[in-house]
Amino acid sequence: MEVRDDTVWDGATPFATLAPSADGAVSLQLLTPVVISREVARSLIAALTSAGVPALDVGDALLRDQARAVGWVGALRAPLVAVDGADAHLDPVAAVRSMLSGARVERRGLSRRTLSMRVTTVDGLRMKVKVPDRSDVMPEMLAAALDTALAVRRRFGRMASGVHTISIDDGAGGFDDHRTAGAATSGTGTFFLDTSLACGGAMEAQRQRMAGAPGISAQVTRPWFPIDGVVAHEYWHNLDTTVLATPATYVELNRALGAELGVETFEHALRGREDTAPLEWRHALGRIVREVSPYATTNMREATAEMFKLWWCAPPHTSPSPLVACFGALLDRFYPSSA
Repeated sequence: MEVRDDTVWDGATPFATLAPSADGAVSLQLLTPVVISREVARSLIAALTSAGVPALDVGDALLRDQARAVGWVGALRAPLVAVDGADAHLDPVAAVRSMLSGARVERRGLSRRTLSMRVTTVDGLRMKVKVPDRSDVMPEMLAAALDTALAVRRRFGRMASGVHTISIDDGAGGFDDHRTAGAATSGTGTFFLDTSLACGGAMEAQRQRMAGAPGISAQVTRPWFPIDGVVAHEYWHNLDTTVLATPATYVELNRALGAELGVETFEHALRGREDTAPLEWRHALGRIVREVSPYATTNMREATAEMFKLWWCAPPHTSPSPLVACFGALLDRFYPSSA
């Protein structure tokens, strides 16, 4: 690939245009449908580096990882800047440390198969992440997962204190077909993420498997990464034990979400696909699909986890859908922030 004027060319084919973004960076607008693989990422970053592009505002994990691998630098989720002489060979622990400002990041254990690190924040919070010790681990994705988990912990305090470990493995804790992005196991203090969220080779393979297939789960957008959304979703499965253990709160949440949808309870909306469902239940179910995701129609716990994901990972200066906004307002009322 090469850059000519404001276009990236792949031979004789225009691949992407360069568009001005914030703080002098450029963003990419693809001109052709393509699955971004590691090879595509390497070629594209090489072309941008050769063209002297000073700063790059992209959210694709493989592009960001390749840029960092050749010396581009930047804060977590922020635009990346090409810096001559930057150290492009930080080990994963040092790389994560560089992206989690003010936190102590330490490698734990001496396993040849597992990279385990513990993060301790300045306000005393601790979180551990474990991932296969392989060459395609993407440190920024580890940093993002830890950052989101610690932020949820900070916002919800003791309610969120039950989670202490993020374990990344093939199949998210027991499912080896990569169809499960995350899984929370009640009472263990651990939730599991699939390697396709944090390891370049696994992410590339997952993109090839899913190319053209419609997704059923809610997708987060810039500046968030998919791993942020999965962490938020799975963390909710720890938080919602408090809701389930408080019947009055559960009932009020159910009724308030239902009222937003024009039905008596949210459970009625979830029953909108039944053959005998009234028209208002069907309309309410359609809103859940449109405003949250098809996966949110599975049951109450998955619906609220999907809403929590979209509420927590809402892009700055944007408004979530009315249903997600209603859910967030209820959380703020039931569980106000102590900050």
